Amino acid sequence: MLKKSLGIIQILSIIMIGLIIGAYAERSHFFGYSDNTPILPSGTYNTTSEGDWSKVTVTKDHFITTKNDYIVVDNRFTNKVHGRIVIAAQKGGNISKSYYVTKIKEGWRLEPIINGKPSSTNVSILYIDK
Repeated sequence: MLKKSLGIIQILSIIMIGLIIGAYAERSHFFGYSDNTPILPSGTYNTTSEGDWSKVTVTKDHFITTKNDYIVVDNRFTNKVHGRIVIAAQKGGNISKSYYVTKIKEGWRLEPIINGKPSSTNVSILYIDK
């Protein structure tokens, strides 16, 4: 009887320890962000690009450049430092653009996704306008 109750106590303690570790891992985003946290927070950013993308404003629903206003389709982390943003044009037909976003020291690095892979030819870096 004592061995059987000791086994139940051990199982319950293992379950409790597992729940505590799992809650800590989710809270610290150890395995990434599962709650669709936006990788690009709302705000106005200067960029390393010229022309239309020289200044960008991001809100929850809009990605606004100097000439265009895009709808944000997807803006979220895929792991601790990487994510994606997908924007769609409101005018001019069915145009959407996807970017692979990396959180870096200066701000965010956006690489366009071409044929399913990030392209390092047209990289933009967004940094906070101070």
